[in-house]
Amino acid sequence: MSEQNEYVKVNNVDAFFYPINGISVIVCYLEDGREFDLFYVPAEVVLAINKIKKQTEENISLDKRETIYDVISFVPEVTEELSKHINKVIIDDIMDTVYIATIELKFDGVIIQKRMIPSHAIYLALVSNKPIFVKKKLVEDQEKDREQQKK
Repeated sequence: MSEQNEYVKVNNVDAFFYPINGISVIVCYLEDGREFDLFYVPAEVVLAINKIKKQTEENISLDKRETIYDVISFVPEVTEELSKHINKVIIDDIMDTVYIATIELKFDGVIIQKRMIPSHAIYLALVSNKPIFVKKKLVEDQEKDREQQKK
C-alpha cells in the first residue's frame, strides 16, 4: 500500500464540541492543507484527546469517573507497549455514512490489521505517537459533499 499515492498524512488533530449544537467533532489537518472531519464521535474520545494534548478545560466533564482512555494514557508502561506494536492508523473506508479505520499492529515481525472505530484508532495513534493517514478518495468525497450542501 503506497501512502504517497493513495493516502494523505494527518499532521495534527483537534477534537471539540461545536458551541451552538454541542456536536462532537474530530478535525484531521492533512499535510496537503486540507481537512478531514469526523462528526458525532464519542464524547469520551473528544475529552480523552484533549487530555493527552493538555487542552482540557476543567469545567468540561461528562462524569466524575475516569474512563479507559484515562487509564491508558496514565500508565506509561501501557503507552510504551502500545507504541511497540502500533505501526500506523489509516482511515480507509466508509460503510453507508460511517467511516472505518484500520490499525496496523506488529507482533514479532508479523503485521496484523484490525478494523476500528476511527476516533478510537486516532486516540491510540496519538497516545502511542504513531502516524495517521486518510484515504485521499474519502477526503475528496467529503469535499464534494460539502460543496453540494452549499448549493
